[in-house]
Amino acid sequence: LLTILGGWRSLEGTQRRCKSDITFPNLIPVNMRWELPAAILLALPFQQIGVQAFLSRGHHIVPILNSIQNQPLQSAVDDIEPYVGPVGSMGDMEGGIVVGELALQVLVGPSLVAPGKGLFLCIYDDIDDDGGDSEEIGAVEEIIIPQGTPICGYARGYFADEAEEDGDKSVGFLFAGENVADVTAVFYNKLLMTLSDALWTVYQERCEEGNTDTSNLLFGHCVQISNETGSVSIQADKDFMSRIFIPDVKEDDKFSPTSLGIYANDLAFDPDSNEEQYFENSERNNILQLVWRLAKDEKTGMVVPTWPVVVTKQDIRFLNTVPMEVGLQYGFNYWNAVITEGASKYIK
Repeated sequence: LLTILGGWRSLEGTQRRCKSDITFPNLIPVNMRWELPAAILLALPFQQIGVQAFLSRGHHIVPILNSIQNQPLQSAVDDIEPYVGPVGSMGDMEGGIVVGELALQVLVGPSLVAPGKGLFLCIYDDIDDDGGDSEEIGAVEEIIIPQGTPICGYARGYFADEAEEDGDKSVGFLFAGENVADVTAVFYNKLLMTLSDALWTVYQERCEEGNTDTSNLLFGHCVQISNETGSVSIQADKDFMSRIFIPDVKEDDKFSPTSLGIYANDLAFDPDSNEEQYFENSERNNILQLVWRLAKDEKTGMVVPTWPVVVTKQDIRFLNTVPMEVGLQYGFNYWNAVITEGASKYIK
């Protein structure tokens, strides 16, 4: 998956079971075939965080990473309930990708919860496209994907001062709260790590060059690093405005691995629910979440965001060979803005 993270670390963890007497349905052609090494090893424990939403004009999604841990599977296999979501039709799918080593198809088709398109997942069998036998005879009966596994990119895009008028796919880049750097997961140098570790890596490189300045270490934020304690504190730069990521997907890339995430809808939205009910619905219905991919700007030496990556927020068990729609938490503040401003595909 070089186009998303620039490389991968593999691990044992993704599981599949086969059943020889299952006939897998015919698959539609996908726009590109995408072979992904097995899921990334999550090397660090991450506590639950809730990034504070901020609003200018418009509204946007705020990435939230929940309780990523350091084992390939957090639950006993038999304790993982099979995912059940809105069921689509394979014939209605418009495009997507095959993640061969996960035996997973990532598809885009008409959404069952909102106008427009939605993101769907289902099992992909182990039989090769030429009809020959694979190493494991028969179709895949079941797959279990560990928490934190990258599924696809969210989108390529650019940063702006505010969301567009119908900006329900824009994403805010803001870190706020006590110890946020120690509990926020990011992708940096092909690895999933804490934001704190990513910043320390770049800071140490600066120190080796005789530069201990941290004022421009992170895009849109003020950073302080203590050499004595090793602590990293972050505050938003109040004078910095261009922190809203606007997806900009070209027609030729609309079903590419880097762009499928923008089709994920929020399966927790209910106009009549309060904040507590919304997060209960989201915990139950949304199985995906966003993690920022960061890089070092070689000209400025600053850590900058490139694009968000869509990962699984929990261990997921799939038994379905038909597409089921999957969701991504947009955040309660997002929906407050939608209701207040009345500008979203969800609100008529």
